Amino acid sequence: MYALVRNFLLIIDWLAIIQGIVGIWVAIIATIALSTWKCQIKAHKHIEFLDELTDTIHNFILSMSEPITHLEFTKIEIDCYAGIHNELEDMKNPEAVAFIKKRGKSTRDDIRERLTAVRTILSKMNSLVAKGQIFGIDNYSQCQEACRMLEWSYNQIEAFFSIIGRQHLNWYNPKVQSALEKVLSVNPEDIKNNLTQQNINFLLFAKQAYTKILK
Repeated sequence: MYALVRNFLLIIDWLAIIQGIVGIWVAIIATIALSTWKCQIKAHKHIEFLDELTDTIHNFILSMSEPITHLEFTKIEIDCYAGIHNELEDMKNPEAVAFIKKRGKSTRDDIRERLTAVRTILSKMNSLVAKGQIFGIDNYSQCQEACRMLEWSYNQIEAFFSIIGRQHLNWYNPKVQSALEKVLSVNPEDIKNNLTQQNINFLLFAKQAYTKILK
């Protein structure tokens, strides 16, 4: 029996077996390494995306400072026109109409370039938000909603100055007055508060996303 076992062991190609085992282990290690590499590449892309989006949102919020200040001062100027243009007293919002007729176009022109710069940043933000959908990041709807509300802030200011700059509208027209009343209701403090809240909402989303990626 011993002789049979010895003969069997002698005829086995141990080198081939060892080479086969080594080959299997090399394949396993290579597969693990490839999987790890792919995960690292995916994490790197996610982090790059979040970094760029965070910077863009920060730049957008900062860029809104000047338009908000311009809105505040314009509303103060409009209030100063109250009661000094008797010929307009028979229409709604006479102080706003008086301001628009005298200073509307120049006021809009003063802020146009600044709004254009903000719009450029906003367009980049929206493009990144759309791109981010492909990454499958958890709770991404929170990011989308925060950015949608940031855009709302910009749209409020843009609509205000769009109407303010139109000197030759028929201010007795009910639809025109309705549009005017709508933009006059734009509140700079509401916009500031919204920017602050949406920044908080986005940062909470970003913190959760970074934490999961870096686990």
